[in-house]
Amino acid sequence: MVGVSGSGKTTWVNSHKQYTVCSTDAIIEELATSMGISYTEAFEYIQFKKKFDYITEKFFEKIRNCILHDKDFVIDRTHLKRNVRISLINELKTVAEENGRELELSAISFEIPEKIIFERLKTREKKTQKFIPKQVIYDQINSFNIPTNDEGFSYIERIH
Repeated sequence: MVGVSGSGKTTWVNSHKQYTVCSTDAIIEELATSMGISYTEAFEYIQFKKKFDYITEKFFEKIRNCILHDKDFVIDRTHLKRNVRISLINELKTVAEENGRELELSAISFEIPEKIIFERLKTREKKTQKFIPKQVIYDQINSFNIPTNDEGFSYIERIH
C-alpha cells in the first residue's frame, strides 16, 4: 500500500480479507484496546516511552512470518518515499531468498485529491478519535513519490 494517511489504504485492506495484514497502526490499536485508551493516547504513550522500536520489530516479525509460511500479505503503511520503498523491497526479497521463498511484490498506490483526504480524516476522527494534525498530512502529501516498477514491484495498481 502506498498513500498518505486518509487515502483509503485501510479501507481497501478491510475489503480484501484474503490477505494477512501487516500494520504498525494495527499494533498501536491493539495496545490502545488493551490499555483502554484511544489510538491517539496510545500513540502519545509510545512516543513518550520511546517504544517505536518495539512496534517496528513486531511489524517486521509478522512480515517475516508471512514470507516464511508462504502467506499472502499486505503492508498497510504510507510508504511515501521511493528510497524507503526500495529499501523495504530489498529487505523483503533478501528474507525470501535466504529462506528459499519466491516473493512477488505489487503496489496499490492511492493517488487521492487533497480535499477528499481531509474529508475522510475528519470523518475518521469523529468515528475513532484518531487525530492526525493537518501539518503531518501536508508533509506527507509533499513527500509522496508516485511508485514506479523500477523500485522492484511486479505490478502497480493506481487508485484515484
